[in-house]
Amino acid sequence: MKTSINLKLLLGFVFIFNLHTFVINQQSSTLYGQNPELFEHTWYFVTGELDGEIFFQPPEEHNIEVTFSNEEIFLCYPECEECHSNYVEITADDFIVSEDDPWIELIGDCLPPQNDFIDVHNSVYFYSHENSKNPFTYTIEPVDNYQQLTITNVESDWAVYNSVLLSTPGFNDTSFSMYPNPVKETLNINNPLNQTATVTIYNVSGKKLQSHTLKNSLSTINVKALRAGLYFVIFESEAGKRVSKRFIKK
Repeated sequence: MKTSINLKLLLGFVFIFNLHTFVINQQSSTLYGQNPELFEHTWYFVTGELDGEIFFQPPEEHNIEVTFSNEEIFLCYPECEECHSNYVEITADDFIVSEDDPWIELIGDCLPPQNDFIDVHNSVYFYSHENSKNPFTYTIEPVDNYQQLTITNVESDWAVYNSVLLSTPGFNDTSFSMYPNPVKETLNINNPLNQTATVTIYNVSGKKLQSHTLKNSLSTINVKALRAGLYFVIFESEAGKRVSKRFIKK
């Protein structure tokens, strides 16, 4: 009887030990595995924050594309054919850019004003070509029918990218006006040319919150439910031309 009881206890301890080992291995795999979504998309810049200041890509500027391989990160500006790259070590939720190798400018030579905006964007990633702002965390979340990537450096600066390219900004900034600004409940949209356009409201993280179609010279949008803070509005024409504005919600 005693032998039988001891054997059962022994088998129980073996089961618990194996279960514990399995859990640890699963946690380790989750911790160090890479998110495959990171490599499956070209990521297009939406917005960012550097030294406490929110920045967007100005209407006259070109697109920024970020891509990852298993070993490298590429920051590219296709319009002027410029790219920067470096080696990275990537885990499930962060990555470290190599300190042994400087950032390399592969091709191209962006001229002002493109290079001014590019310098701001690149400053999320490095102090200089030799010193990166390690470590970087990243999250990938679904937004509507696409994915959104947020990268944050060690100083809490961040940049947001979408897995799809929004239409290129374009038509006249004076085509639309908004008031009051700051606004508490109702945002008025003045459309003096009576253009048919879509107006979309985004928060500072680039998440779409509301979308409306403008067909009249004066329209109103209820923003009472929005939290207090800064918001961005994208006006898009039927031809796909876009212009951005911003407002503050009280």
